Amino acid sequence: MKQASFQDGLLIIDLVREVPEAMKPRRIQIAGAPSPTQIEQKKAA
Repeated sequence: MKQASFQDGLLIIDLVREVPEAMKPRRIQIAGAPSPTQIEQKKAA
């Protein structure tokens, strides 16, 4: 919990989600893989 306050008869609570490093998404590089090529198309008439 980051902060809590009472405004206009309502309890306002600010929450913070702390994600551990082990649960964060990771990007894994694949060795020897060619870089992706972009395919371009012309718009159909």
